[in-house]
Amino acid sequence: MLKIFAKSILSFMAVMLLLSVINMEGSARSLEQNSQNIPEQRQKVVSSAKPKETSIFTVIELEDLEYPTLAASIQLPFRVRPNNTVILSGKHVYLTTERRLHVVDVSIPQRPSYLTSLEFPAKIGKVLAFGDYLVVASRKKSHLVDISQPSHPVLQPTMYLPQRNAIKDFDVLDTYLYIIGANDYLYVFSLVFGQARLVKSIELEKRWWLLSPEAGGPKVKQIPLSTSHPISGDLLNPLLSQRGFLQLSSKGEKVRASSEILGVESLKDPMYDLFTFDAHIVNDHQASQGMGYYNVEREYRDYLSAMGVKTLTRRHPKIVYTVVAGKMQQIDQDPSTEKIDVANKRLLGPVTDFQILGDVLYVVNAKGFFSIKRLIKSKLNLRRVDELREKWFVISATPLQSNRPISLAVAEGYAFVLATSEKSQR
Repeated sequence: MLKIFAKSILSFMAVMLLLSVINMEGSARSLEQNSQNIPEQRQKVVSSAKPKETSIFTVIELEDLEYPTLAASIQLPFRVRPNNTVILSGKHVYLTTERRLHVVDVSIPQRPSYLTSLEFPAKIGKVLAFGDYLVVASRKKSHLVDISQPSHPVLQPTMYLPQRNAIKDFDVLDTYLYIIGANDYLYVFSLVFGQARLVKSIELEKRWWLLSPEAGGPKVKQIPLSTSHPISGDLLNPLLSQRGFLQLSSKGEKVRASSEILGVESLKDPMYDLFTFDAHIVNDHQASQGMGYYNVEREYRDYLSAMGVKTLTRRHPKIVYTVVAGKMQQIDQDPSTEKIDVANKRLLGPVTDFQILGDVLYVVNAKGFFSIKRLIKSKLNLRRVDELREKWFVISATPLQSNRPISLAVAEGYAFVLATSEKSQR
């Protein structure tokens, strides 16, 4: 009897132990599933707050050109590519990241306000403004965006080039959109009431040229670029007539133009050298012309040497924001600083963008530098030129926060920079 009872007890304990093991395994599986789900949800929040790849929008105050101030920056949780750009239109800045168009209110530039973004189905690059519209380009499409209400951009019809050729570059002037196709044709579209209509196709010459719109229509003159002095008549006439130039080039080098001066990257070394051209009428029978050649790296070093500067310090913006789930939040400043030895070879790195406003040249370089330079115009007398040379041509040289600038926009009193984050450029 005792043996039978003992066997029953042992059998019961074995069954209970087996059930316990099964329950523990089930609980463990349930716990494992829950633990996988919870971190996954948390990870999404963390990645939106601290994404692996970010871009940085920076406002630089230029009240005193000799002492630019990093007023504010906004960290965006989106990847930025080399062909993304930033532009200013009215009181709003529009910038592109890999697949998004972003809108920032800069009516108070020291306190920029992030408004919204518009997502595109494919990677986008350059953005330009005309009236209440933007043109945003992807590889094979041009998109019109209605910004009559900047906080609510609306995507309009998409345009293709004939035979769906890829887009190399584009510019907007007056009511015309000029697009260079991968087949080396220039396509001219009329932009009226938010609609784009193809009005002209022009086969481009093979040599290095600039484009100057002709008066009275969509005609464009192709002007071979010569860096010889005196300036060729083809280049001189658009400068004198102030018809201006499209910011397009056959070789892909950047072209920038103000109402007074034309600036182009050097064909020989576009990474470091810039040329500028200007002209004005002296009297009915004579025109004065000027051409400048600038090696940005060398002139920056000359400026630092003249000022006795041997080390530089990376600056931090006064206010730093980040964007999380479309909302802007102020974040703590990074207290760390970086000292830069100006004796380092290739201190600045290649020129990534430049702009001309009036007679002032603004440049950003790959290693995170922003410099301002006064351009000498042909209408200045020799005494004034000598005075400028004595003061050096560079007005200021400012290290930005550690990043790689990609695009630059300039307005009276302010500059706006789009850059990759430090993490993105490694």
